[in-house]
Amino acid sequence: MPLLIPTRLAASPIHGLGLFAEEPVAAGTPVWRFDARIDRLFASDDALLDEFPQVARLADFHGCVIDGVGVLLPGDDARFLNHDDEPAIGRADPGDWRMFVARRAIAAGEEITCNYEDICADVRDAGAASYLSGGAA
Repeated sequence: MPLLIPTRLAASPIHGLGLFAEEPVAAGTPVWRFDARIDRLFASDDALLDEFPQVARLADFHGCVIDGVGVLLPGDDARFLNHDDEPAIGRADPGDWRMFVARRAIAAGEEITCNYEDICADVRDAGAASYLSGGAA
């Protein structure tokens, strides 16, 4: 399972639904990893993104463009991670998008956040503020 810690979905004060820790998480703990059995990775020019409107909508709202890789659609509740400029989780290795760890201790019941600019090339190019306000295509 790509999410490596117990989590739950709940209403988020940041936006819509968010992902929350069920138990305390120590800094450095692996939180999520890419798993091709569950997560989908599409080439940026994959025809499926054009042929299936539902998949394209999911890419717009719950996926992102990974530099030189394609469009990542998490197959688990990681798709409900909300943005924070000072996120709870980040890449385990700055050059590798396939594993995320707790950047600091996360309390039980705390919303788990990530920095979209750290993960997604499309957000980084637009800037998180512009992307989150709907300014990015």
